[in-house]
Amino acid sequence: MNLKKADHYLGENVDLRQKIDLALEAGGLSYQPGSLNVQHLLEIIAVDIGYEEIEAQVKRPLFNLRVAPYYGCLVPRPAAMGSFDDPEHPTSLDNILKRLGATVIDFPLKAQCCGGHMTQISEETALELLRRLLKNAADYKADMIATLCPMCQLNLDAYQDAVNAHFGTDYKIPIVYFTQLMGLAFGLPADELGFGSEIVSARPALEKITLEEPKPARTRERGKKKTDLPLPTRPEEG
Repeated sequence: MNLKKADHYLGENVDLRQKIDLALEAGGLSYQPGSLNVQHLLEIIAVDIGYEEIEAQVKRPLFNLRVAPYYGCLVPRPAAMGSFDDPEHPTSLDNILKRLGATVIDFPLKAQCCGGHMTQISEETALELLRRLLKNAADYKADMIATLCPMCQLNLDAYQDAVNAHFGTDYKIPIVYFTQLMGLAFGLPADELGFGSEIVSARPALEKITLEEPKPARTRERGKKKTDLPLPTRPEEG
């Protein structure tokens, strides 16, 4: 959504647009604000494809799986730039997860910030923001948190142990992308969807829908890469 914000600013700020045009001109480039329609994948799935089509593709409903829908602070905001969802109380991810058969829990902090890059600036502040999100999900007995954003996924997954160490908690909530859950519901194998790569194991959650999580990616056997190019050979000694 940073691209959408940049397009918005270029469209309303003449001075900024002139500076950008000058920089682009040096590389033989140009850009006309509004010439591109910038969309997040969530918008494409929820609005362009639609909930009914999503439900029609479900082959393995995610029954018994309690999911916290986490939007983060970037995707829903702001309405002035043409947000496709309510910036304070978004529902598009909730609706997708429901169509997949999951139980979507009430998650009051679903549009709150995960801390972003604050983990590199003030780790204590970042851990507090993450603790609030994890506590909120745990209070509502979520089996996992589904997110839209790589930064949110990284912070909630990679820093969960740090949150536990700092606050004396014991959270073990797997953090996955909503598209991974779509893939499961559509019948794709878990090992083709990145499961097993998360730090906090999704195994207990997947067992609720009678699925077994693949081995962690770092210990999983890796097959040889396919290539159409001839491999170099050592010249024969004379």
